[in-house]
Amino acid sequence: MKESHEETLIGLVSHLEDVTISGIEPIASDRSRVSVRYELVFDMGFSRAIRILADPGSVSGGERERFRDHLGIIGTVELTGLTSLYGEFEKGQRFNVVREIDFVKIKGKWVGQP
Repeated sequence: MKESHEETLIGLVSHLEDVTISGIEPIASDRSRVSVRYELVFDMGFSRAIRILADPGSVSGGERERFRDHLGIIGTVELTGLTSLYGEFEKGQRFNVVREIDFVKIKGKWVGQP
């Protein structure tokens, strides 16, 4: 779960702590639904992240490279969409999250579905 989080835009601005599984429900032989709880911790505030995405020329080459798959209007819209869940988050802000994630077994490996 942490790996798939890190591959998303929200994973570039936050990390997960205290991940616990509270239940597993088999749906089929190759599919399970997992109930998880975790703390979402923002490593970067909304204002910094939106600046990187909307105006990549204003930030260092390292930050541009890190966010390269999300630069421009699509990343800006995606990041703005996060505000419906977390508001204009600040660096260090924490949110307790409870959710269900479906996992599918592909080639002998369990993969979380978005």
